[in-house]
Amino acid sequence: MIRLPQRSPQLSASRRIPFCCPNCHALLVESGSELRCHECQIDYPLIEGVPNFTGEDPFYEGRWSETDFSAGGLRNLLVKKERFFVRHIRGLVGAVLDLGCGGGWKLLTRIGPVTGIDLSLSSLLRARRIYAEVARAELTNLPFADETFDCVVSCDVLGHLQCTDKSRAIGEMYRVLKPGGRTIHYVEIEGHDPLMRFARGYPELYKKYIIDPEGHVGLEDVATTIGRFRSSGLVPVEEAPVYRGLTYAGRLVQYFDNEYRKKSVTIAALTLTSKALCATKVTESMTNVAMAGLIELGDRVFPTSWSGGLLVCYEKPKGGSRGGT
Repeated sequence: MIRLPQRSPQLSASRRIPFCCPNCHALLVESGSELRCHECQIDYPLIEGVPNFTGEDPFYEGRWSETDFSAGGLRNLLVKKERFFVRHIRGLVGAVLDLGCGGGWKLLTRIGPVTGIDLSLSSLLRARRIYAEVARAELTNLPFADETFDCVVSCDVLGHLQCTDKSRAIGEMYRVLKPGGRTIHYVEIEGHDPLMRFARGYPELYKKYIIDPEGHVGLEDVATTIGRFRSSGLVPVEEAPVYRGLTYAGRLVQYFDNEYRKKSVTIAALTLTSKALCATKVTESMTNVAMAGLIELGDRVFPTSWSGGLLVCYEKPKGGSRGGT
């Protein structure tokens, strides 16, 4: 297994990474309530102390803004995608970039100082409670110098990017990652399992209840997603298609407790059963624990094409050529 080199002494969790112009990557200078790029003659406003390199997005403002204070405990070990992050950050030390950070994740601060990027100001204000720095910025134009971070991560983010923007965003990850640095992601995938094939059979309902509520405008299959990372020049450490045809009861209710129930007796039965199992926090928790075990089994026996998610870890080669954008 590839490991990042240990650094001594360990970096302070409060050390800030300097911001650069997302256009020319020149270092920005703070001037009152703005950050100034003297090269481009552009001013970027500070709103409540948060640098803004892009405008407000009404869809994301206030969404997913709760801070996750878990840091490698039992819940992280039970949830498959979280366990992946716990395993792959073990032993890493350095500066971290959290893309689409929401309210922030305490686990990442175990590596070193974290900088969070998001489109929601309210999320960033919450993330700032545990992160060294935050900013509102686009993943396709990161406001940092080349080779700034030891680790770049995202979770449930890349599925929100238009397909035409994905390669550019991954190219930006490559650019700001140090040689030998690691990038870790959970990516939403367009699964071809029986449930999702049924859902896509009703395009209007699929868009209304599955795509639009969460902004998943850029779902792609496993092979396409892996191809984008590899073509940037990143070297695979682990690529794991997951959630093959199975999902949690709460997600079934979210997707299908609507007009879909009238389209299939089986879907109606699954939805009603899931609602009953989620009736209380106790029964929902017990169901989720049982489903976690079934998901592990499903990921071993069901086809890769059924995957609803992809867990990946890559390394930027030392001395390698710069990835494409």
